Amino acid sequence: MKKMKRLVAVLLAGVMVLAMLTACGGTGNDAATAKFEGKVEQAYMTKLNEKFGENFENDAAIKKLAVEYIEKMANKETLTKDELWTKEEPTEKTQNWVMICYDVQNTGKYVMSSYEAAQAETITPKNIDTFWSFAQMKRANVGQKAKFTALGVGAKTINGKTYVAIGFRVEG
Repeated sequence: MKKMKRLVAVLLAGVMVLAMLTACGGTGNDAATAKFEGKVEQAYMTKLNEKFGENFENDAAIKKLAVEYIEKMANKETLTKDELWTKEEPTEKTQNWVMICYDVQNTGKYVMSSYEAAQAETITPKNIDTFWSFAQMKRANVGQKAKFTALGVGAKTINGKTYVAIGFRVEG
């Protein structure tokens, strides 16, 4: 009987250790999350290419800037209008801009919009028209011959919510 109790205790301890280790060490970016982020990025790239009348691939530098900005702003409950955008320092009349996709609350404050993989049967890209207007304005600021040379989308899942930021490169 004592041997049986010890065996059960050892087995129970082993199960508890395995259960504990299963929840630890994950970054939240497993294969399913990465697949969903890719799906979100592709849905946005399709809409952006339609709006811009181009066939851009998802630019790696803009995507990186987008993901970094999502991570930087993720802990904020609300954003100001100025916090919706970020940019890299220009080089030789070239500049990358990124906008976090957002929703406006009843209070008039901005919050980062998000998708949840388990509840998102379809992905409806947001803020494309606002993004287009801003991009046109920035292109005009660069100069008459300025053009868009790249588009990018970054998606990042944090605490089960997938946030999106979209960006462009303008050069003149």
